[in-house]
Amino acid sequence: MRMIRGIFGMLLGMLLILGIMFITLIVREDKNRETVSKATTANYHLQILVQNTDEYFWQYFKDGAKTAAEEMGVYAEFVPIAGKDSEAIKDAVEKGIFSGVNGIALKPADAFGTKEIAKEAKDKNIPLLIYENDSYNISDLPIVGSNSYTIGTMAGTMGAKAIGNGTKAVIIMNEAGEEGDISYRNLSIQGIAESFSLKGNIEIEEIYTLKQNMFDVEKVAYSIITKHKDVNLIICLDEKSTPGVAQVLVDNNLVGDIKLVGYGSMPLTLDYVERGVIYGTVSPDAYKIGYYTVKQLAQELNGVQISNYKSTPLYSIDESNVASFYSGAVKKDGGE
Repeated sequence: MRMIRGIFGMLLGMLLILGIMFITLIVREDKNRETVSKATTANYHLQILVQNTDEYFWQYFKDGAKTAAEEMGVYAEFVPIAGKDSEAIKDAVEKGIFSGVNGIALKPADAFGTKEIAKEAKDKNIPLLIYENDSYNISDLPIVGSNSYTIGTMAGTMGAKAIGNGTKAVIIMNEAGEEGDISYRNLSIQGIAESFSLKGNIEIEEIYTLKQNMFDVEKVAYSIITKHKDVNLIICLDEKSTPGVAQVLVDNNLVGDIKLVGYGSMPLTLDYVERGVIYGTVSPDAYKIGYYTVKQLAQELNGVQISNYKSTPLYSIDESNVASFYSGAVKKDGGE
């Protein structure tokens, strides 16, 4: 009798588990239907390739893209790509082309690969747009984003204001891998150098490059303060690395002795600006980059003539205006 009850209990338990699994499948299917419904009822299906990182740029970028998608009546699908992987970008675009998307936007990893992708998309009559890049000589492709020379100019102007004449600076940038990265670096450095020459006799002692390694920024920062005893300014043009450099200055009691100009508007960066650890930071308007990336693509699909280059704002953030960036008001003030 006990054995029968035991078997009955096991059967009842199995039925309960099967019931839960069945309900879960129904819920998942409903969610998939909702996603498919949004994609099929929209005017167009756009594929937006984004980098799979935790940088705040991408959070704001997606917010802007979603706003434009709602306004334009399109479905925007975000496809995450690990870093600047040209092969991964190419594979994602090819999958998008063969799955029937109407338009594609991406941040290029190299010039040659992007030209191949552009040709493939053009053969299928699929508009392709590139964003946050002005370093590649890729003709006939519309661009949305900020200008790397202007980024350098703004960072250099801010740095010159912080330290004055007859001083020395060190620059930290991302590692230059592809031809386009080198062009970006050259444009940014040119902007910094020209600002230094206009604002005073400031010497660039060295330019450091960062690999994609979370510990690399600390090593570079410690190398700077050890090797360059007379440096007055560090300019770091990498969003994720800016707070790390600031922390090294704090740990070594060098806040004020070495001024730091950073990049981006991560919460920790803004906190350091407010506390005076970071003198200031240059930030792209990621929200508007995302917004106009989707809007430009949608307009082109609607037969509207779009500009070859849609410039988006850059902001200089220091103690005087950092509060407005904490609230996110600048990033979420709409498209136009």
